[in-house]
Amino acid sequence: MYIESDKVDHIATVASSFDWTWTEADLPAMCQAQGWAVAVPAAHGTVVLRTDHMADRPEAYWNLWDKGGVANLIMVVTDKVDVNDARATEQLLDEFEDLVARFTVILGSHRVVERGVERSARWDRPNLVVRLFIVNGYINLYLVNPAYQEWVETPEELDVYE
Repeated sequence: MYIESDKVDHIATVASSFDWTWTEADLPAMCQAQGWAVAVPAAHGTVVLRTDHMADRPEAYWNLWDKGGVANLIMVVTDKVDVNDARATEQLLDEFEDLVARFTVILGSHRVVERGVERSARWDRPNLVVRLFIVNGYINLYLVNPAYQEWVETPEELDVYE
């Protein structure tokens, strides 16, 4: 399994100090700050970004929110591991715990942590929600618009939205 922890730290550091407006106007500045570029312009509400990550999937996805603005920026930060391989899974879990410790230094204490094979952690900041989780053998990083996160967590809003 491959991960560039220092680069993942850099992403969190830049994102936590970024002056988010959660509009499309953030895209050029975020790309410049991270050293990324637009690979595929918006198609069906998603912009594909080319990153400098060497993991299995070196792209990030800038997702527009159909209620206006930007919902999130998501990316995979590790290679995929075979979850049926106990040694590989243990390494993935260790890397996850290392990232949680590193993010806690950068972002402060986390609000939510789930343990088990599909772990997750979340940091809520006034301008940003950072989610780190394991799913399908990857560690995933989400940088989330706090308004979008609140909307997702409000069940009555989901009923109205349909």
